[in-house]
Amino acid sequence: MESLLLTIGFIGLALAVLTPLTKVASLVTLASFTLYFYVIGIENWIPLALFILGLLLIVFEIFIPEFGIAGIIGAILLIAGLYWTVGDVIQTVRDLSIAVVFTTGLVAYLAKKGYSLTNVNKLVLQTDVPSSSDDKEKKHKPNLYPGLVGTAQTPLRPSGKATFGEEEGPTFDVLSSEGFISIGETIIVEQIQGTKVLVRKQKMENGG
Repeated sequence: MESLLLTIGFIGLALAVLTPLTKVASLVTLASFTLYFYVIGIENWIPLALFILGLLLIVFEIFIPEFGIAGIIGAILLIAGLYWTVGDVIQTVRDLSIAVVFTTGLVAYLAKKGYSLTNVNKLVLQTDVPSSSDDKEKKHKPNLYPGLVGTAQTPLRPSGKATFGEEEGPTFDVLSSEGFISIGETIIVEQIQGTKVLVRKQKMENGG
């Protein structure tokens, strides 16, 4: 039971980071980890605090990989929090190993579908205009908002590039919320979650 809850928590974290299901996956992760510590039973909040801090450092390392040390410290704190809670080395290693194996398998599957940490890390409002023309780019860059119509400049599998407003305007890294979208398709901004720009195909209205 404990290993299952821990596994679901890590899988939810992977989905929150790699896919558009950020909110739902985050809630699943929070609920799973909460139940994990509740089922095992904790005498104080120190191990839980260590676990959460370790988890946050690992997530921080995912988005800013240059730091390196954050991921190492995060892993140490996470393992320490689990061991302090469980009190048994074998069970700690078993639970963590099962969670890591299943989560790694999911990440590999998502990578084949086009999701990757690289895509997520680069889902910022960047353009292909050379850096020497940054000022000009900012001046003509359209503000992205839900409902804005654009065109897929590359196939979205589910990540890719699109333009909004002028066809020759700057390109943006976007993420399709409904799977594959062909190049040249008319798309619409569905929502913006932090640095994630989620889009979908624009539905054609029937003429009356």
